[in-house]
Amino acid sequence: MLRELHQSLAELQDSIAPLASAAQAGVRISTLALTLPLDMAVVLRDGGCVLLGDFARNSADASWCEAPTRLHLTLEARPVEEAVS
Repeated sequence: MLRELHQSLAELQDSIAPLASAAQAGVRISTLALTLPLDMAVVLRDGGCVLLGDFARNSADASWCEAPTRLHLTLEARPVEEAVS
C-alpha cells in the first residue's frame, strides 16, 4: 500500500540526517544527488486529491511498468546570501 508522498519524503530526509555527523569527523558533505524509483498514484480522498508515493522496495515491483517513475532529488548546502537570490 502506498503512503502519502510527504511521508516518504520525510523518511528520506530522516535517513540522510545522520550524514551531518560526518562533519565532526572532518568530512563536509555539500551536495547529495539521488535518483530513486518511485511508485506513484493519485487518489480522491475527503473531497480532495492526494498524491501517494513510495520508494520501490524491490526492483521487480515495477517490472510491469513500461516507464517507471523516478524521483530526482538534489540537496545542496549554500551560504545564506546565495540561497536568497
